[in-house]
Amino acid sequence: MLLAALPAAEGGFDWGRRLPTIVAEAPARGGPEAWVVEVHTAADARGLRLRLTFDRPAAEALYLRDGTPVSGRLRAAVYLDTDDDRTTGLDEGPRDLRTGAERRLDVEVISVGADAEEKRPGRAVVAATLRSLTREGRRRVLWRGDDSGAGGVSVDGRFVEIVLPAAHLALGPRARLVLDLGGRTWAGRINP
Repeated sequence: MLLAALPAAEGGFDWGRRLPTIVAEAPARGGPEAWVVEVHTAADARGLRLRLTFDRPAAEALYLRDGTPVSGRLRAAVYLDTDDDRTTGLDEGPRDLRTGAERRLDVEVISVGADAEEKRPGRAVVAATLRSLTREGRRRVLWRGDDSGAGGVSVDGRFVEIVLPAAHLALGPRARLVLDLGGRTWAGRINP
């Protein structure tokens, strides 16, 4: 009974046989960066749950071989067109899949250095920031979360899961999602 009362960010979510919203192509493996290869979504009255699947375990991108945390090697930008209206939200031109997006979610790794006084080792934190977008591209932070206790983000193997609160989304029935990996974009409809 107690487990059922926990917020969505706390407990596991059964993705079951849910099909991916987006399947992307990772570049040929050669560098240290981790790339998103699939995005799964699940929307309900509480918000939007995203599961980003990377091309390798997150730990390979979060830490050097000697265990030192490192920033910048795991990142993704996801755009949300909450109303599927390309005349509202961001205007990047008629051929750009991001046009119409009202929200942008950035996922990144932040390296937190060791603190000898407090006897804390260095660590890598996976953080997510949701921003609103204007037509001209101005941004305003709506929500932040991470995997170190601020909530909303969890990391397990190749997966990073993020729970975005419904209060910051206003998703319509035909909401669209766009994954942007360094200029290459893929789009899909958000699954209920």
